[in-house]
Amino acid sequence: MSTFGGLSTAYTGLTAARAGMDTVGQNIANVNTPGYTRQRVATSANAAVAGVSTNTPIGAGVNVDTISRLGDALLDSRVQSTAAASGFADLTASAMNAIEASTYEPGDTGLSSTMQSFWASWQNVANSPGNASAANVMLQAASTLSSRIAQGYTDSASQWNTVHDQAASAVAQINTLATHVAAFNDQIRQTTAAGGSPNELIDQRNVITAKIASLAGSTTVGHLDGTMDVMVGGNPLVSGAQTRTLVLAGATQLADANSAPVRVEWAIHPGGSAEVSGGKLAAAVAVLAPGTAASGGSIVAASETYNALATQLATVVNAIHSTGATPTGATGLAFFTIDVLKPAALGLSVIPTDVSQVAAGIPGSGAANGGIADAIAALGTSTAGPDATWSAFVVRTGIQTGRATNQAAVATQASQFAAAQQASQSGVDMDQESTDLLMYQRAYQGAARMMTAIDQMLDTLINRTGLAGR
Repeated sequence: MSTFGGLSTAYTGLTAARAGMDTVGQNIANVNTPGYTRQRVATSANAAVAGVSTNTPIGAGVNVDTISRLGDALLDSRVQSTAAASGFADLTASAMNAIEASTYEPGDTGLSSTMQSFWASWQNVANSPGNASAANVMLQAASTLSSRIAQGYTDSASQWNTVHDQAASAVAQINTLATHVAAFNDQIRQTTAAGGSPNELIDQRNVITAKIASLAGSTTVGHLDGTMDVMVGGNPLVSGAQTRTLVLAGATQLADANSAPVRVEWAIHPGGSAEVSGGKLAAAVAVLAPGTAASGGSIVAASETYNALATQLATVVNAIHSTGATPTGATGLAFFTIDVLKPAALGLSVIPTDVSQVAAGIPGSGAANGGIADAIAALGTSTAGPDATWSAFVVRTGIQTGRATNQAAVATQASQFAAAQQASQSGVDMDQESTDLLMYQRAYQGAARMMTAIDQMLDTLINRTGLAGR
């Protein structure tokens, strides 16, 4: 290699060291940037120049091949999958905790206490049949009970609306994020084709795809041109620079949840499910789903429990009350009524307005008889009565809430662990960057010193050769 070739070799060393320092500076500048993946200069040795006659052929310096991202596709995928599981579990746990809180159990304002007050008031009527004061207390307790059942149903409807709003917001957010991913795909493809470095664009895109995963349980598929497809339910939400749109269809209020189940559809295929299987959106759809007191969507199931309780309460009390006699001897009277145009929990109301309409006695047993009131009071201890129905719901809700809360805690821990693993691989380590900076600085100084030495050699060769003896 010629002496001039040595200058070229030294120059490549300067260039590589400078690229290394610039990359370290980029890493340090983004040490606190969310989603940033640290970068390293990838270099390779230049081979000896072909056709150049030298006594000892040596290489021609160093070449900066690329600026590499030190990420891990497997860890990135793990972050997305755990984010999807965590999003699903968090929303499910939140919904179950809201249902449990709306029962107000145990507590003085819960239905258990309200029903016990109602049954106790019937016992007082049995002890003092025909007494206006005892009857008025009982009627007030009955009104309070029907209002409390109605409030439980209203709370369920409010919770259903809240989760529906969350689902609609998630769909809108997913669609917006999808357009961002498509835009990044286009920029990354163009940058890669032009020979540029798309690393920062890839980092920003990965942050967005992780958000989509937490919302929709999406997965990703990378391509050689740098683009990435985002898949939801096995179908592409994003394909290159193209996107598809999700829509939330079905019921918009609790009353229609059973007849028109809430679902997520592709805008281009109305009527068919998009099969969202993970993330907050899938959890919201599951929570809003049709259900009964024993199964199905948790909110609808809760509302059906209130309806079932109202129906059962009216049925069992009316069955006994209709066999009794009022102080005036009237018989065959119902105590509760349900408006058939409304959900049972909202349509339940008390018929009697005063003691003259309360059938507390056994017909033909005299005005002082309170046998019917006593029989109604005994419903409070029935193993198949309204109290047992409510108690079973409260216990079931407590178990489901506890399980959902535990699953959310485990899912959150798994998501945090995956993120920590990703950060340990791709995050910026200031100690490592400081060491690398010093290394590149020394390399730069060495290459510069080499250029100085070669320059001095050339100066002697060009300007001083033949001057000896003058």
